[in-house]
Amino acid sequence: MTARSRAIEQLRAVGKRVTPERELLLRILASNPHLDAMEIHRIAREEQPRMSLATVYRTLGLFEELGVVRACGLGEAHAHYEVRHDDHLHLICTECGRIIDLPSPAPLREIAESEGFQIERIRIELIGLCSACAKKRGAKSGKDG
Repeated sequence: MTARSRAIEQLRAVGKRVTPERELLLRILASNPHLDAMEIHRIAREEQPRMSLATVYRTLGLFEELGVVRACGLGEAHAHYEVRHDDHLHLICTECGRIIDLPSPAPLREIAESEGFQIERIRIELIGLCSACAKKRGAKSGKDG
């Protein structure tokens, strides 16, 4: 079952209708993780030109409240959204903004649980340079010297 279809089931389970707007936003989120509300709104308006930014924010709030999506800061002042799926880590490039998802290491969960800690979710962000930006920066610094 896909993250999108799980999200639709979650909405229906709590008696929420799956409107065309909600369906569209889920589709956008499922195929474009880590977008902020403005980017989601821009993409949504390509298909539904009358969709308002307020509708996007209201729907994202509902999705977050129901646990359908997760908001992440990703090193910025505003939130980026993704459909909830297994816990994972984010590698965030400070140069180009690229975000790479990695599975959470099992030992983290095992250590916490061995201490009797009940984990709700794991959220780790590693901030640095992706390989492409590190190469570019290395090439630039090599030219300067």
